[in-house]
Amino acid sequence: KILKQRYEGIRRRTIQLNNDDIYQIVMNAYASGIDPHTSYFSPRSVENFKISMSLSLEGIGAVLQNKNEHTVIRRIIPGGPADLSKKLFPEDRIISIGQNKVGDLQDVVGWRLDDVVDQIRGPKGSVVRLEILPKKESVGGPTDVVEIVRDKIKLEDQAAKGFTIERPDGERKIKIG
Repeated sequence: KILKQRYEGIRRRTIQLNNDDIYQIVMNAYASGIDPHTSYFSPRSVENFKISMSLSLEGIGAVLQNKNEHTVIRRIIPGGPADLSKKLFPEDRIISIGQNKVGDLQDVVGWRLDDVVDQIRGPKGSVVRLEILPKKESVGGPTDVVEIVRDKIKLEDQAAKGFTIERPDGERKIKIG
């Protein structure tokens, strides 16, 4: 059963590859053959790299993952719009997404995680609406629509940190950083 689920997951992820993904795979294979320290970044990878280097992004402040065709909230970033709304919780599933205060919600079940993230991220001050299937509800159960105003999210927990440990070694102290 587990092996079948894994193979189905691999098949689903393979089908979801697009031209940019394939180009990135080919270019990285070529680049690493020439120089192991060189990588090609697709436009989406460049954006994610910039976010990781600046330790901030504009969005709702939720870490997401794919689980059985659903986008699941893995954790809420403290102090972000999702946290301040008190309406989103870990293990809630995102069913559909809408931009601005009015308009249709677009079903995102089965979507690639990157595509869902692209729909949720947006400029500070703009509104995103999420249709949420709460953790406690089974598939097909009642959902809630949550309206969140995007804001700048600080990702301080991903920042590099350092400290020094001093250990005595006989008559001298050794400093380890």
